[in-house]
Amino acid sequence: MRQSASKAARALKAASNAVVATHIDADGISAAAIAGTTLERLGINHQTMYFKKLDNAALETLREGSWDIVWFTDLGSGSLSKLEDMNAVITDHHIPEKTASESISAGQSRLCDFSILAHVNPHLNGISGANHLSGAGATFLASIASNEANADLSPLALLGAVGDLQDQKTRRLEGLNREVLSVATELGLVEADEDIRYFGRETRPVFKMLEYSSDPYLPRITGREQEAISFLLGLGIELKEGDSWRTWAMLSERERQVAIDALKEHLTACGKNDETIMRLTGESYTLLREEAGSPVRDMKEYATLLNACGRHGRAEIGLRICMGDRAAALSEGYSLLRDHRTALSRALEVAKSRGITRMKYIQYFDAEDEIEETIIGTVAGMLLGSNGADRTAPMIAFAESLEPGDRQMMKVSSRGTQDLIAKGMNLSTAIRQAAEEIGGVGGGHNIAAGATIPSDRRSDFLKLLDEIVGSQISR
Repeated sequence: MRQSASKAARALKAASNAVVATHIDADGISAAAIAGTTLERLGINHQTMYFKKLDNAALETLREGSWDIVWFTDLGSGSLSKLEDMNAVITDHHIPEKTASESISAGQSRLCDFSILAHVNPHLNGISGANHLSGAGATFLASIASNEANADLSPLALLGAVGDLQDQKTRRLEGLNREVLSVATELGLVEADEDIRYFGRETRPVFKMLEYSSDPYLPRITGREQEAISFLLGLGIELKEGDSWRTWAMLSERERQVAIDALKEHLTACGKNDETIMRLTGESYTLLREEAGSPVRDMKEYATLLNACGRHGRAEIGLRICMGDRAAALSEGYSLLRDHRTALSRALEVAKSRGITRMKYIQYFDAEDEIEETIIGTVAGMLLGSNGADRTAPMIAFAESLEPGDRQMMKVSSRGTQDLIAKGMNLSTAIRQAAEEIGGVGGGHNIAAGATIPSDRRSDFLKLLDEIVGSQISR
């Protein structure tokens, strides 16, 4: 990893101008902030461009520019064969594209190797890109290879990992992410504490945090404001401090522990298993230099804020926030976050009303044009994590694609669980294979992947995907 990061750093230092091409989610935006700051400190003129995916139109746009080098962050690894004529650096964590010829005897395929590319990707070194290093993390490695003083960008690398849910499997960051965390904590930039893992520790009134809890779902409390209030008052926890509602972060350490113990007892009394109860707590990450009560102090809230910017077409606002704008950009970002929550709430109701169809190994719903393609994956994950959900099969979601073209296309998003991965499921491989067999493109991670496919081949795609996931689990 150090060698590939050093190669990337040398390529960047040789350029006089560059373009950063990045993905629109929290990981991509965090990675772009690391890349932009790195180039700025090197005195290299640059600009940033945002893409949902690296299709032919995106690559044509990049080739039209007169940049010395293109820095792909949080994307590029899945499109290696399309980049062989470009002077580029790739810092990504998605599964790299493989060559068409496979070694049957070895049961493995050789990764593409284009010497013009400087490619930093954990998968190339036997490290998990799903759990142990994000796109922002790979970008951070290239950044510190160019200058060790860039260690102060470590919180952005962690932000990308949390945004990509890399702390979900064991309820803490693992692998190389752990090394990055050590850098950030030693610099006094981030604090990692064992705490409740619900969203909204810094900004939501504590009763609202419980009302909107979902993983784990709290029977008779989730979705019920009065019950959440009664639960806290019954523990002797005051809900207001003067005229202000108290957030979880405002509670004393004793109050937080009392609440956690009571929530665990509540889940036990409701018949929840140990695995569910364990998801209540884990490591939470606080950015120590951010203002208390700010949406950018808690890393989970910060990542959600960035996703809201990217998913609603304003990734540049997220980038400005990552680069330190705590005035206009943060205010606009918070407005986008409120709109994002409203859109997700409405989308969830649409998905539930349309119904979920179960096949043998997968389940799916089709939102058509009623849910934006940029948030359909989030909705799929919310459905899979909701109360009473069938978690024995991955959730597949379809939405109408708004991309121009001669053929009507549709967006596919998928979400799985750690239990399914333990059984052999890999959505990245399954989605890509099924999409390519019907003239589409796809990829992603083992627990979350996406594709764009011809709308008139949806049935064929579902049949193929069901067979592929079935073979993975059976094998």
